[in-house]
Amino acid sequence: MQLVLSNSREERRNLYLVIFDYVLHKINETCLAAGVSEYSDDEVRPIATLLVLADAPEALHISVKLGVEGVVELLRRSISTSLSTYPNNDRLLMLLEKIVEKFDTLIGSFTHVDKEFAEMIQMTKSFKSIESIGVPGNIAAMNAKLCWTTLHSLLHSERHAYRHNGHLWLGDLLIAEISGEGDQSLWSSIKNLEEKISLAGVNDYSASLGVPLPIWLMCGLLKSKYNRIRWGFLFVLERLLMRCKFLLDENEVQHVMRGQSAAQIHDKSRLEKANAVIDIMSRALSLMAQINETDRMNILKMCDILLSQLCLKVAHTGATPFGDMMHIKDSSNSERKSKADGAGSFSRTETGPQGDFTGDANTKLGQNVHIPIHDTASMAALLLHGQAIVPMQLVARVPAALFYWPLIQLAGAATDNIALGVSVGSKGRGNLPGGTSDIRATLLLLLIGKCTADPSAFIEVGGEEFFRELLDDTDARVAYYSSTFLLKASIRSLLLT
Repeated sequence: MQLVLSNSREERRNLYLVIFDYVLHKINETCLAAGVSEYSDDEVRPIATLLVLADAPEALHISVKLGVEGVVELLRRSISTSLSTYPNNDRLLMLLEKIVEKFDTLIGSFTHVDKEFAEMIQMTKSFKSIESIGVPGNIAAMNAKLCWTTLHSLLHSERHAYRHNGHLWLGDLLIAEISGEGDQSLWSSIKNLEEKISLAGVNDYSASLGVPLPIWLMCGLLKSKYNRIRWGFLFVLERLLMRCKFLLDENEVQHVMRGQSAAQIHDKSRLEKANAVIDIMSRALSLMAQINETDRMNILKMCDILLSQLCLKVAHTGATPFGDMMHIKDSSNSERKSKADGAGSFSRTETGPQGDFTGDANTKLGQNVHIPIHDTASMAALLLHGQAIVPMQLVARVPAALFYWPLIQLAGAATDNIALGVSVGSKGRGNLPGGTSDIRATLLLLLIGKCTADPSAFIEVGGEEFFRELLDDTDARVAYYSSTFLLKASIRSLLLT
């Protein structure tokens, strides 16, 4: 779980080393039990070094977070050739095989439902409605009802391991709803899923709505009074969005294999694929705002999903000093990316000065923080430092509420972060890259971009009054961005008159 939540390469590397030590310990433990000699440090060292050089920490992070299989096997293949040059290569290759096997087992325990539920999963895929499991005297229907009851119990269990199995199980059922055959089937299934989520989120169960049970269960998580249960909704949604992307990419590859022009398909479907995923995300996350979620961790997770779907990383080619960190600037690359997408994009460098402020007007973002910005996985931090862009077509499809609602809800959290930093004497004011302050600043910039391009969004948030209230925000950066937006709006009005 910590590997999934890690936000920097350093965190992932440290966690990987802990896991590697654990795996090696289990292997040597097995050797001792079998009366075989342990693997020495000299034998372990070349494998450990080659795995780190092959970027194993990042590979494991991707494998666990996305549930991608075969990543560890790719690592094994990439370093096997190098190990073959060692004098004791047979023993080293055998150790590598054991390490890969242990890693696969550990990853599988997090990304796959326990085998004891395999038969139940198939049963729930066959019986997907209340009507199908309510047939009197039907043994299969009765067994299916028991399976659905088991899934519901797992999803609402107090134990994390049980809930995790329930989340993976539910995710498989949701993916089964859209993994049809053929182009039209896939796209229509995704659109249908979006509509069903919207229906289930605002209605109590009704057979007349035609919503499958997996979607009812997913939206039902938001009705729980427990924060940890509602968090499951976001976990399932995140995996669903990732799998949707994979399915759409696979669908595109199939078109290419049929002989269609790859360039033509790519240009046509790139934005369409992004729009499809954004629409599902917007429908689902809007339900969080509708229930007025109050748990900060859930709101932060919501923002993480939102920004990860909207933002695109750009390669950094040059660096200039920024406080005690390195501020990467690549406006030319961003411009090329924008033109390649055939549309405008939004980046932090287009909307504000290079010196960001938080806490008070004299404190620069990142001052005395020794974590390189390019080393963080936070899209908020990357966008604020010009290392990510946001296509405005995607922002246009996201409801304004998904920007201004968490911005307001997290106001207290950002203040607490800064106050905590001050209380313990932190010169960084508790504002690490990607923290709550960065997220609020990013949400505000995206909201400003949306309001600038869409007058109806400006009216929806309350017009100038909304931004005037932000002038008193305790985060100086939020107040500064708001004042800049209001000033530019006033200048435009004067020029028009």
